[in-house]
Amino acid sequence: MTITRRALLKAASAVAATSVIGVPALALAEKNHKWKVQVLWGAGEDTYKMFQTFCDNIKKNTGGRLEITPFSAGAIVGTFETLDAVGQNVLQGHSTYPGYFAGKEPALAVIGDFAFGYQEPMQQNAWLNEKGGMEMMRTAYDKFNAYTVGCTWWGVESLVCKVPVRRPEDFKGLKHRGAQGLAAETIARMGASIVVIPGGEAYSALEKGVVDTVDWSTLSVNNKIGFFEIAKFATYPGFHSMPIQDFTVNKTAWNALPDDVKAIVEKTWADFSQYQVKTIAENDVVVAEEVQKKGVELIAWSDEDRGRARGMAHEVWSDWAKKSPLAKQAVESQQAYLRELKLLA
Repeated sequence: MTITRRALLKAASAVAATSVIGVPALALAEKNHKWKVQVLWGAGEDTYKMFQTFCDNIKKNTGGRLEITPFSAGAIVGTFETLDAVGQNVLQGHSTYPGYFAGKEPALAVIGDFAFGYQEPMQQNAWLNEKGGMEMMRTAYDKFNAYTVGCTWWGVESLVCKVPVRRPEDFKGLKHRGAQGLAAETIARMGASIVVIPGGEAYSALEKGVVDTVDWSTLSVNNKIGFFEIAKFATYPGFHSMPIQDFTVNKTAWNALPDDVKAIVEKTWADFSQYQVKTIAENDVVVAEEVQKKGVELIAWSDEDRGRARGMAHEVWSDWAKKSPLAKQAVESQQAYLRELKLLA
């Protein structure tokens, strides 16, 4: 039997029609998106493993339409270079502390850690989502072709110290590892010399005596890294710093996602954020008991000393408000919100 060209075309048309009828047109047009995202955490840290789970959930929740491969700190570019890499699409995203890029836009430090301001993460979360803070962050990142999907926190940080630091004056003459931003500048006003290095280098710096104190993370995260093998003092409960961990992506890559995938990413991130904050806070309580049994002294600053430290922070806030129009807006907006919360006179 001879098959004519007309019959072949007719058969092909029938198959095509069946495919269109059987599969949504949107699915036919879609492609799978693959992203590389670098975080600020080392591969062995629990926070990195939590981010890996977030990436797994993205693949599952989008049905494989978006796959994110996570990379630990320094795996592709330096910790302080991720924003340039995101803007240039070398990375499609980073999840890090925005204050690392304060030299590019000071507002990123003001938003990233309003030091000595908030008492717990959900307070700043409300400012971001209800008082315009997220719009300010997106404005700050927009000039670098980057878009912030959302934010999380690892909690209120605990300082790791080789010598006891019980009050502001005890920082005098110490070498302190801190990140770019308001917390480090406030501690500098207490008399410390600030050493700015990536968090992944902090353990070695503390061990070798390059620094005497480290501002890295919460009590449980610091313990997992092994800081208390070489330092036997820590401030706890934390009070001075509560940095944001943002999830910021290449704007072109974000815009290329279908709207329903964007919505899934936002929801998956929000769920992850709540999980990380809750889990680390619970871990901190458990670890506080464990490290004390191993000879670590947990130092709680008095209300008076916290108040004096906060007074120094207020001066730093004012200085940062002068660095850019957006920084001024972020400082004034957060001060107004802290007054609403009765945390600022």
